[in-house]
Amino acid sequence: MKFVYSHATISRVYHEYRVSGEISNLRHRRDQKKTLKERERRWLTRNLNRSRRATLPQIAADFSAWALRNISVRTVERTIIDMGFCNRCPTRVPLLTVRNTGLRLDWARQRRH
Repeated sequence: MKFVYSHATISRVYHEYRVSGEISNLRHRRDQKKTLKERERRWLTRNLNRSRRATLPQIAADFSAWALRNISVRTVERTIIDMGFCNRCPTRVPLLTVRNTGLRLDWARQRRH
């Protein structure tokens, strides 16, 4: 049987449980404050909806100009992902010509059961 966690992690959790009787997961991101406040997150949402094709450096520059403080591109990227925005762009599909439509119909008729 192969464990996903390392031997050190299992030993630490087991020892903690034996000593205190409970397990805490307070080591991970403990007391870490959010970089952006709620008002700044709302502004970022409005700005993203306004300019859908803006790049991350452009968004970070706009935010820095608005908030009068510098913020890294990575922080903007992390915040956008946390807010649920995805980087989906519509795929450009060429329109079917009359000839192509006919060829596709012929192909489908040949393979019909």
